[in-house]
Amino acid sequence: MMKPEYSFIQARLKSGKYTMNKLASAGLTLLMLMLLSRVLPMAHTLWDASNGEPFVTPEVWVYSYAMLISIASDAILAVLPPLSRLKQAALYAAAAYTVYYCLFIRTPEFDGMAELAAIAGVCTILVFFTGKRLFSGDSLFTPLFALIVPLICLFCL
Repeated sequence: MMKPEYSFIQARLKSGKYTMNKLASAGLTLLMLMLLSRVLPMAHTLWDASNGEPFVTPEVWVYSYAMLISIASDAILAVLPPLSRLKQAALYAAAAYTVYYCLFIRTPEFDGMAELAAIAGVCTILVFFTGKRLFSGDSLFTPLFALIVPLICLFCL
């Protein structure tokens, strides 16, 4: 009688740790992206709106596109036989390049820069891949990067 309830609790705990890991990876990615955009003198960034609203904000870049690509890559890796870390990173990179290239190929604001957006997407996803290994369920950095860092980025950077 206790076995089904125990497995349900373990499944919820495992999915909660996975969610916190993805949120912490997104917080790390957002922090790096915001710091890079403040430090590097770039005339035109993806979220630099020359006429009104930006097409893509850093939050949308990380939490919408990159996180979904990372979750989809994890789902693909779950059904494949175990792969080495290099092959996993290659799968992450291929998925990111494909999605970001297809997303920006027909966007008039990025005329001729779809490859650049795809390469930036690959770099973003590889930070997610690093965060997958970096943040564990026992670390206090996981909730810090999952909850506090995005708020700091949103209100202070």
